[in-house]
Amino acid sequence: MTVSVDIKPEDKVSRLEVIIRIPMAIILGIIGYILMIIVYILWFVNIITCLILAKRVGAGFMAKVIAWYTKVMAYLMLVVDERPPFLPEF
Repeated sequence: MTVSVDIKPEDKVSRLEVIIRIPMAIILGIIGYILMIIVYILWFVNIITCLILAKRVGAGFMAKVIAWYTKVMAYLMLVVDERPPFLPEF
């Protein structure tokens, strides 16, 4: 399984987009916090199942959340103007 994130930084900044990022940061921060808690729980379950059953559990979900979180952080750090979706595509 491969995870790829394509981020193209832009030199020009939209002032309106910077203002919109403030409420978006709050909303995406809450969603990201909840999803990352789920990812850490799955990570712990994954360690146990890898040791006992030699199988991965929820790896696809974790990869999609981490790729989404990377896009969110690029948006919030003012690297790109393209808004990320509110939830990862499952």
